[in-house]
Amino acid sequence: MTKHDIEIRRYLAWRRIVRGKTIPVRLYEIIYVGLIMLWSKMGKPPLSRAIHEYIDRTNYKKELMSGDLFQKLITEIKETPCEDKTGYYLANSRETLSQKALEQFNKEKESIVKELATNSRVERYRAVFKFCELYQSWALAKKSQQAEDITRQQSFEICSELPLEITR
Repeated sequence: MTKHDIEIRRYLAWRRIVRGKTIPVRLYEIIYVGLIMLWSKMGKPPLSRAIHEYIDRTNYKKELMSGDLFQKLITEIKETPCEDKTGYYLANSRETLSQKALEQFNKEKESIVKELATNSRVERYRAVFKFCELYQSWALAKKSQQAEDITRQQSFEICSELPLEITR
């Protein structure tokens, strides 16, 4: 396993406990985390090189184009039903996901997989970039909101940036 920088470990710790993720953000996060881990393993090359490597990997076809990685998350969520059977409990963020939200998860997953599962390298690149950019936008807004919270300002996981900046 690759030894990642402290900034990546801080980010990974933060993403597990942060609350308020929408369904699409949870799915975009899977793509962003995969890209950031590869980027770190590659020695932090320019973003375009990391994305090209990411979309050309066998794992991309096996896990993202097929939707298997997203389905794994849905399956993990289904394994933690609430006691009253009204939804599912997300232990890390201490949130509850309703049955209706889980159905939306499946619809969003299909939509994202449709964009990722193209044979065109250019379209795959655009899709990965777009989803990572959308995730980054949400994450930076959330981090900004948390930085203003006086009770969290000295938290180890709170910093205003993400390890990998998605820019054009």
